[in-house]
Amino acid sequence: MKHPEPGNRALGFTPGRRMQFMMDPRHDPYQARRKPRGELVCPDCKLVCREGRWQHGVPDPHAHTEHCPACRRIADRYAAGTLTIEGPFAYEHRADVLQTARHVAEQMQAEHPLQRIMDIEALDGRVTITTTDIHLVQAIGKALHHAYGGNLHYGFAEGQYQLRVDWAA
Repeated sequence: MKHPEPGNRALGFTPGRRMQFMMDPRHDPYQARRKPRGELVCPDCKLVCREGRWQHGVPDPHAHTEHCPACRRIADRYAAGTLTIEGPFAYEHRADVLQTARHVAEQMQAEHPLQRIMDIEALDGRVTITTTDIHLVQAIGKALHHAYGGNLHYGFAEGQYQLRVDWAA
């Protein structure tokens, strides 16, 4: 078993993944910095925020209204994830590819309601899907790569909470 250095133990600090996360300059500007007091309900999608977590449910009659982070992103048209789909195979099978993307989004949204597809745009043989969360765009990219093969590439925007995924087949 590896023991922490004596200097770190005295401070109650052990380096690791949590510290990397805390020092990471990318953070979601749409997420609240602290838990709200009381219960909130989003007037657009009717999600309920209880104990700091947005979820499906019946709101308390005295709940305050506030737009959830996903609805705010959609209104601002500021995507956290962008998936670009291109290539001859993807173009020929775009209906199946888009069905796969929608299916992944439905599965993810059932457990994480803030993860949504914002828009699907087809232009010049290329399809672009924008999402409200980086994890959803990553999951869609992985699912497409797993189902159809092809080339998959990820890239974070420098210093921002945005993930770009490119898939070509």
